[in-house]
Amino acid sequence: MLKLKFHWIATLTLCMPFAAFAQQNKQETIRAEVSSAMATSACQSTFTSGSGPNFLQWCVTQNGNIVEFQSPVGFEHIREGSFNEGYGICDFSNTSRYFDWADGGDSGNWLAPVRTQPHGPNTFPLKIVRTTIDGIFTLTQIFAQIPGEQVAKVTMTLKNNTAVSRDYALVRYADVDANNANGGTFSNSFDFDHKSAWGYNPGFNLYGLMLTTVPTTLGHFAVVQNTAAPIDPCSPVAHLPIPTPFVGDGSVAMDWNGTLGPGKTVTVTGEYKRF
Repeated sequence: MLKLKFHWIATLTLCMPFAAFAQQNKQETIRAEVSSAMATSACQSTFTSGSGPNFLQWCVTQNGNIVEFQSPVGFEHIREGSFNEGYGICDFSNTSRYFDWADGGDSGNWLAPVRTQPHGPNTFPLKIVRTTIDGIFTLTQIFAQIPGEQVAKVTMTLKNNTAVSRDYALVRYADVDANNANGGTFSNSFDFDHKSAWGYNPGFNLYGLMLTTVPTTLGHFAVVQNTAAPIDPCSPVAHLPIPTPFVGDGSVAMDWNGTLGPGKTVTVTGEYKRF
């Protein structure tokens, strides 16, 4: 775990001025080659609560992407332009990538999702399970809402189905287009700290969206990108703007990383909060 943490620090401090340019074309090529028809931004379940300043509406696709976050009423932060949000895994043992970014495409190496929702669409509990085609990983997502707060919560459990240990990164990403894409300009202010990343518009009565992790002992860090394009789970700091705040069409992500033993699981929780 510490080895991974130091690896990312070294990447950030020593390589970033060059990696941001060197990796861009490579990442765009990867995404173009592996986009899959299975990816979707259609809402399978929509959750609405509160009214006026306390209003929250968010939705989840059949694959487990959160592609809408509106709060307060009339202020949308994801469902503008391309609806890009989702999850990615990097297996550092062979640099394999598994991801699903909704409109941003998926890696094409997932089995179909298995959904458990006993009370039907638009209700909790909601669990979505996906296993990679090669059988190496199973990702379980459980969605919930914090009562009385403008928070959408996703708990993710990653299982190593193999008989060998694997160094991994589990990433959550969102193309934040705060405040209805800032009136259609798609320009927001972005910043981050170790556990959270956010995009917003400064000013009176203007809002934004934050992605944060609940406290965890796992290796983790937040990151913003100077692009709205999906993040590479094996190179998550390739598009980190230096310095921040960054103003433009950006995105946010959370990375959890470590070593997963044979047959072992790890559980993390990410929260989308109105900023």
